[in-house]
Amino acid sequence: MSEMRHMDAGEARALDAKDSKEVFGETMARLADAYPLLSVVVSDYGRRLSLDDLKVRHPDAFVQCGIAEQNQIEVAAALANEGGPVFAVSYAPFITARVLDQIRVNLGMMESPVILVGLGAGYAVGELGASHMGLEDVADMRAIPNLTVVSPRDNAELALALEELAAHPRPAYVRITTGTFLEPTDAGVDFRIGAGTLLAGPEDAEVVLIATGSLCAAAADAQETLAAQGISCALAELATIKPLDTAFLDQFLGAHLWVSAEEHTRIGGFGSALAEYLAPLAKRPSLVPVAAPDTYLEADTQAHLRKRAGLTSEAIAETVLQRLGK
Repeated sequence: MSEMRHMDAGEARALDAKDSKEVFGETMARLADAYPLLSVVVSDYGRRLSLDDLKVRHPDAFVQCGIAEQNQIEVAAALANEGGPVFAVSYAPFITARVLDQIRVNLGMMESPVILVGLGAGYAVGELGASHMGLEDVADMRAIPNLTVVSPRDNAELALALEELAAHPRPAYVRITTGTFLEPTDAGVDFRIGAGTLLAGPEDAEVVLIATGSLCAAAADAQETLAAQGISCALAELATIKPLDTAFLDQFLGAHLWVSAEEHTRIGGFGSALAEYLAPLAKRPSLVPVAAPDTYLEADTQAHLRKRAGLTSEAIAETVLQRLGK
């Protein structure tokens, strides 16, 4: 069982003001102080990950494989099998789809406790074109047995997830995207891998928006819009896509409508995981996914791509209103 971890509001806000790659690098340097056997295995991309402190303080913790992602996974698995937390990081489509066979064998079958980290997931680096858009990564990783899939909503949750995985290594994939983050409350951020969180609204709401990762902020705006129109609406977050917190989801089974929200293709991702959970149930709410279309969009900024794909707070709210006939 994963530990519940807490971050105070000031630290959470400070992290959310930084670039996610910077937060990753700073967190790795700090964790290497606590875990002498920690390794960060990269494939050329390491120069952009703010890992200078790690390389200075713990030079043996940094392993550069060059542009050879398949080899990166093999090296990471070998190190992980010798003990100590091992993080293998690259762009989301490269650390998942490009190396799927190596992940399937080493992390799935052999259960080597490598923590994969996918940067720029969703449309985060959409200016580089479809080759760099991480829109199938969750589907790929969900299909691998024994693999935990985590999609933090912001940099605070990212840091807490990395801390937990360093303390208790396991085969895992951590998905990092960027955009507008949900403002932390004054109570700070509580996070546990495998646990869902009710962020707003009543447990017995008629409509439940269930968001993961980067769309939590847009879903929060949509929840406020709908609540202001008198619609009983709750906002739930599932930062862990696999395994799903089904005990948490059970409390919302009396709702009329669920709307899932994710920056990922609508095929095989978070919405599909919720549909698989609901399918065997005799009584269940309707489920409508808000996700990227089943196509590759032309290069553009993340904000423009999200708008073109219908991944905005306005689109989420309109989905609910149309489904309710309002």
